Amino acid sequence: MPSCKSEDVVEPKQGDQQNTRPKRPRQRKRPPRSLPQQHHQHEQSNNRTPRIPAEDAAITPQQQQHRQEQQPLDGSSPAKEKQRIRRKRNRKQAKEKQASSSHGPHEGRHPEEHVHILSNSSEPQMTCPETTDPRQHMVSAESFPGLRESKVSLNNSAALPSNLTSSTTSTGDPHLHHQTAPKHRLLPKIYDAYYSPELVQEHLDSGTVLRGVLRVNPKNPVDSYVSLDESPSERCLYNYPQLKGYDVGSSDDIYICGEVSRNRAISGDAVAVRILSKRDARITYKINRLASDRRIDNLKECRRHRLEKMAADAATSLSSNENGSSGMSGDRKVSMTEEDRVFGAVVAIISHNSDRSFTGRISLTPPKLTTRSRRDFVDSLGTSSAWFRPLDGALPCMVIPRQGIPQALLGESKQRLCTVKMNSWKVRDPFPSGVFVKDLGRRGTLDIETQIILEENGVCNDSFTPSVLKCLPSSPWTITSKEIQHRTDLRKSCIFTIDPPTARDLDDAVSCTRLPNGNMLVGVHIADVSYFVRPNTALDIQARQRATTTYMVQRAYPMLPSMLCEDLCSLNPGVDRLAFSVMWEMDPETATVRSTWFGRTVISSACKLAYDDAQHVIDGNHLSDSIQCFEFSKKGAVAARPSRRAQVEESILWFYKLSKIMRQRRFDNGALSLSSVKLSFELNEAGEPIDCWPYAIKDSNRLIEEFMLLANMSVAARIEATFPDASLLRRHSPPLSRRLDEVCKQLEASGIHLSSASAGELQESLGQVDDPDVRFTVEEILTGPMQRALYFSTHSIKDKAGYRHYALNVPLYTHFTSPIRRYADIIVHRTLEASLALFGNHVVGDHPLLPQYFSPFFPRTSAKGSLTESADAAKSLLVPKPRTIAEIAHQCNLRKDAAKKAQEASAKLYLVHYLTSMSKKVAVPGVVSLGVVTKITQEKFVVSLPAFGIDGTIYMDRLADRKNQVLSIDSRNWKLRLWTVEAASVMLSWEAEAPKHAEQAEERSRSDPVADLADELSVLVIDDNGHGTVHLGRKQTTEHVSQKIQIFSKVAVCVLPNKSPPDLSVKLVMPSIYS
Repeated sequence: MPSCKSEDVVEPKQGDQQNTRPKRPRQRKRPPRSLPQQHHQHEQSNNRTPRIPAEDAAITPQQQQHRQEQQPLDGSSPAKEKQRIRRKRNRKQAKEKQASSSHGPHEGRHPEEHVHILSNSSEPQMTCPETTDPRQHMVSAESFPGLRESKVSLNNSAALPSNLTSSTTSTGDPHLHHQTAPKHRLLPKIYDAYYSPELVQEHLDSGTVLRGVLRVNPKNPVDSYVSLDESPSERCLYNYPQLKGYDVGSSDDIYICGEVSRNRAISGDAVAVRILSKRDARITYKINRLASDRRIDNLKECRRHRLEKMAADAATSLSSNENGSSGMSGDRKVSMTEEDRVFGAVVAIISHNSDRSFTGRISLTPPKLTTRSRRDFVDSLGTSSAWFRPLDGALPCMVIPRQGIPQALLGESKQRLCTVKMNSWKVRDPFPSGVFVKDLGRRGTLDIETQIILEENGVCNDSFTPSVLKCLPSSPWTITSKEIQHRTDLRKSCIFTIDPPTARDLDDAVSCTRLPNGNMLVGVHIADVSYFVRPNTALDIQARQRATTTYMVQRAYPMLPSMLCEDLCSLNPGVDRLAFSVMWEMDPETATVRSTWFGRTVISSACKLAYDDAQHVIDGNHLSDSIQCFEFSKKGAVAARPSRRAQVEESILWFYKLSKIMRQRRFDNGALSLSSVKLSFELNEAGEPIDCWPYAIKDSNRLIEEFMLLANMSVAARIEATFPDASLLRRHSPPLSRRLDEVCKQLEASGIHLSSASAGELQESLGQVDDPDVRFTVEEILTGPMQRALYFSTHSIKDKAGYRHYALNVPLYTHFTSPIRRYADIIVHRTLEASLALFGNHVVGDHPLLPQYFSPFFPRTSAKGSLTESADAAKSLLVPKPRTIAEIAHQCNLRKDAAKKAQEASAKLYLVHYLTSMSKKVAVPGVVSLGVVTKITQEKFVVSLPAFGIDGTIYMDRLADRKNQVLSIDSRNWKLRLWTVEAASVMLSWEAEAPKHAEQAEERSRSDPVADLADELSVLVIDDNGHGTVHLGRKQTTEHVSQKIQIFSKVAVCVLPNKSPPDLSVKLVMPSIYS
C-alpha cells in the first residue's frame, strides 16, 4: 500500500476560507490520511461532496466521462487528483528554476534524493553501517530491491520506492558533511540501510528475518546464496510457508539475485536475510538474472558463428543436429518459477568473514559501467582515485585514493599485486571504498607467490603480540605436584606417537595393553592445550581469530606460539606432558567397545615413530635401532630396556589387528570414503622443489585414523549428553541430490552403475570398479555433489537428524584430537572438562551411544581439574553461551576453508615450479602424463591427471584453429576437422599433415651424416609408472585418422606450466602413447 506523503494532502488556499468543510462530529474519528480508499468511502457515507474549484465548475459530458476514465485507482477524488498534479507541476518548475540559477539542471529529481559528492576527495571516510527502522523496508510491491537499479527508478523520481525518497539526513550519510563542493553529482540511493543489531535480534525472534552465511558465485556474481546456520523457528515457518524443508545442512539455500539484493555483503559474511514475495522475486529475477543470461547467450552465439566459419573453411558440415558441432542454440529460454527457489534480500551483516583485506591489482580504468548510477559515481570521483580489482571474482571493485600508492602499481601492470583493505560501502555508492595496505611485488617467484596466497586467503603471518606472549608460562616450565594430584598419572604406561616424519607438533599418542580378563585397554591421549589457553585471555582471543594452523609446502603458519606448539604441548618422547585421555575396554576379537573412560592425565611418551616405522613393524620387522625409546623412573626418563621396545612392537600389531576390524565394520555400517591426491615435495637448500610424488596412504595411516575417529565420536556423545544445547559438534550433510543424480546418469552411460540411495550403497558401488585410475576418477567426480563438513552449535539445529555425519554415517561427531592446530578442539576440551566436573569419569545417564558398563580396570582418580573449583564454576567458565558457540563455529568454518584453499594453492605453486624445472631437461616444453576423460560436452572434454591430482580442459575448436591444443610427437601437424558428440563419447576426425618441405628435408638428411634432429628430440613423461622420456619420431605422409574418446578413456596429455600467474594448461598428445 503506498505511503501518504505530505504533498499528497490537499489543503485550502488563503482565499477559500469560506469554502472550508464543516467540522466533523467529535464522536466520529477521522480516517487516517495514509488510507485514501477508506477516506473516500467515509466521505460518501456522510453524503459529503468534495469542493469543486471554480475553474472546474462547468464541464461537458464528454469531459466528465474522460475524467471518470482518468479516476485515480487509489480512490481519491478527481479534484484532489488535479490539485496534486498541479502542486507537483509547480514544485517541478520551482526546482528547475532553482537548479538553473545555482548548480545546473538536476534532471527532475527531488532534492532529498541526492547528495553532493566532492570530485577531488582523496581519502574515503570511515563510517559506521547505517541503521534504520525495518518497518521502512518490509517486503512490499514498492520496496523490493530489484527496482533500485532499474532504468525506471533512475530516470523518474515518481517511480522510486517511498523509502528512496526519504531525507538523507535520517541515514546519517557522511556525504552531507562536505563543506565545499566545487562539482556536484546527484546520486540516488541504491542499497537499503542496514537494520540495527537490536532490530535484527527482534526480527529473528519474531521469525520475519533469518540468519545464514552468504556465498557469491565467483564466475557470475549476480548469483549468491545464503545457507542457514540455524533452523527456522515455528514463527518463521508460519510467516514463510515456502521455507518448509529448509534447514541447516539441507541442499536448499535462499537465493539472492543481484547486487542490490545482496546489499553490500560479500562471501563468508554472516547475514540477516528477509524473504521476498513472489511478485518481488519475479521482477528481481527479470531485472538481474535474465540480463545476465542474455550476455552469456551472446557470447555463445559469437562462438557458434566462429565454429561455423571454421567448418566452412574446412569444407565440412558441423551441424549441431547431425554432426555435432558446438551444440549452441541461438536463443535460450530461461524460465523461473516460484517453486524453484526462495528469493531473499540481505538486511544486515551480522559479522564479517575476515578483516576484509584482499589481494589484487591497481588500475586507472574504471570497471564496466552498466547503469546510470555507476556512471554518475565515476564522474564524481575525478582524478584523485584509482581502482582496485581483486583476484577473487566474487569480490567487487573498490575505489582507493591514489595518495600513498607506489608508482609501479599505477602502471597498469597485471603482474604486480598489492593488498587493499575494504573500508566502507555507503548506500549511495555502487562500489566500496578501500585503503591501500602494501605492495606485494611482481609475480613469478616462490616467495612472492606464497605471500600472495597468504594474503588472498587471510592467513596470519604476523608475529604474536607481547600481550599474547605474556599469557605463556615462564621458561623453564615443569608440571607442579599439585597439578599431578588433580590428574591420573599414566607416565609408567607404554604410550607412543605415530606421525609424519617432519611433524613437530605432536598432539596425539596411543597406548594398548592386555587386561587380565583377556580384553584390551586401548587409549588415545591428546595434548591438554586448554590448560595453557585459558578462556578470554589475549592468547585465547588470538587463537580464536586464527582458528587453525595452515600447512603450506615449505612451512606451517601456526595457530599458537611455538613455545606451545613445539614444546610444552607437543607430546615429545621422554618428557612429562599434560593430556586429555580417552580409554576403552575392547574385545580383542570383535573390537567392540565395552566401556569408556574420560580423564585428565599426565603422560610420558616412550618414543616418536613415523608412519614408515610403524609400517615396518606391520610388515613383520623390528623397530630400527636408530629410534630412541624411553622409560619413566623417579629420576626422570631413562633409556628403555629391550622389553619396552618389544612392548611397543606388540602394541603396534594389536592396533593394526583392531583397526582392520573397526574399519571393515565402519564400511559395513554404511561409511563412505572418497580419496584425493595429496602431493609431497622434496626441496633443496634454496627452497626449490626437486622431486614430487603423490602421498601414499599405508596401513599405519589407517591404524591411527580409526582410533582418532573413535575418540572423536566418543567425546561427541559425552559432551552432547551433558550439554545438549551448548556443544560444538561437526556435521556432514548429504550430497546435493540433483547434482548427484546427474553424475550417476553420466556414469551410467559409461557403463558404471552407482547406487546413490545412501553413503553405504555408494561405497559398495565404488568397490565394483577394478581399474585404479578409473576408480580414482570416479571418486573425484563424486566429490562435486558432496557438501563440505561444518562445525555447528547444537543450539542452532532443532532436529537432531541434522547432526549426522553423512560420510562417516554416525549420529554424532566432533573434533577432539588436534587442539594444537584447531581452535574447535580447544572448545571441545573445555566442554569435556566441565562435563567431568559435573558427572565424573563415568558415563552420563542412559545415553544410547555410551556403554553403561564401567570397567574395574579403569583408573579411580578424581576427575576434577585445576580450573574446576566447583561444578557451577566449571560450567560458567568453560562452556560458552549457545550464541557464542555458533559464532565460534562460523569462524572455524571460514578459517578451515581458507586454510584448505591456501594449502591447495601452495601445492599447485610448487608443482608449477617443479614441472618448469623438469621440462627444461628436454627439448619439448611441458610434461606428458596419463589423463582420464571425466566429462564430454558438445564443445570440450575434461581430463583428470591421477599423477598430479589436477584437471584439464581441452576445447574442440582449439584443436582445429591457430590456438592449437595439440602436441605432435611425430613432427606432423595434427588438425581436427570434424567431431561428432554422442551421449558419452566423441568421435574426432583428424588430418595429420606432413611437415612443409618434407622432401627437401628428407634429401638433406640423406646427405647429412648427422641424423635427423626430430629423431633425437624427446619429451618428458611422468605418470603412475614414474619418470621417463619418449623420443620424437618423424613421418612424411599425410593421412586422415579417426579417434573415439569415451568417458574414462585414457589419453596422453602434455601439461604446460606457467609461472606468472602460477597455472597449468594441457594439450592433447597425438598420436597417443597410451592404448
